[in-house]
Amino acid sequence: MEVLSAALKNPDCRIQKLRLDNNTLTDHCAEDLTTALNTNQSLTNLNLSNNKLGDSGVKLLSEALRNPDCKIQKLCLRDVTLTDSCAEALSSALSINQSLTDLNLGNNNLGDSGAKLLSVALRNPDCKIQRLRLNDNSLTDSSAEDLASAVCTNQSLTDLDLNMNKLGDSGMKLLSAALQNPDCKIERLDLGQNGLTDLCAEDLAAFSTNQSLISLNLNSNSFTDQSVPALCHLIQTCRSLEQIVLVSNRFSPNGKRQLESLQEFRPRLCVTCEYSNLAT
Repeated sequence: MEVLSAALKNPDCRIQKLRLDNNTLTDHCAEDLTTALNTNQSLTNLNLSNNKLGDSGVKLLSEALRNPDCKIQKLCLRDVTLTDSCAEALSSALSINQSLTDLNLGNNNLGDSGAKLLSVALRNPDCKIQRLRLNDNSLTDSSAEDLASAVCTNQSLTDLDLNMNKLGDSGMKLLSAALQNPDCKIERLDLGQNGLTDLCAEDLAAFSTNQSLISLNLNSNSFTDQSVPALCHLIQTCRSLEQIVLVSNRFSPNGKRQLESLQEFRPRLCVTCEYSNLAT
């Protein structure tokens, strides 16, 4: 890593995209990498997923992100053993950085406290993040209010992945209120595998007032036919919606047919209740 970092610091280095995923990297290499990011003027896409950077490594990387000379636009820190201990440093960097627009923090353990700290950054008008992945981060309804507030405030965030968390119906209710806010710019929202049930169906139906939502993923929850009327209302009245994924819920065959028949309602609308019908 030291040799590679030296190359990245060379002013003649023109690399724009670098994948270092699955390389058994630890926090010991983060300092060299941080120095390189502060110097390199061409690197915009960096993938460090599936390493062991840990909180200390990401704290060092956050120092680079706070540097105005850092040009990184897309950063993948998926599955790098993060916890809430690095969230404050990362939040501080996101509040300042003017280039980073795509951040993947999936498959870590930020938890509710980490999500709350990141939400502080998202509420900052200087935050430029457009796409944020927080899937599989042990989030519950305790962080939903902060995330909802951030979604209402942030004018750049359009793609939010919260898949494989435990937001539950109460968390869904808070996010629903945010999506009804006319200031919300979310276009793509992933709420798959979040323990959602029929109890939040009416809150989902309230998404119909949203003017920006294009894609909604609700796969692997516990919706039954009881939710079909509310979901039909959402699909029919949310004019911007082009795709809704409902696979691996608890609909009857008739409920699935009723939902998928709504694809005839308008052009480009895709309603998917079976994996076999899921577009690749």
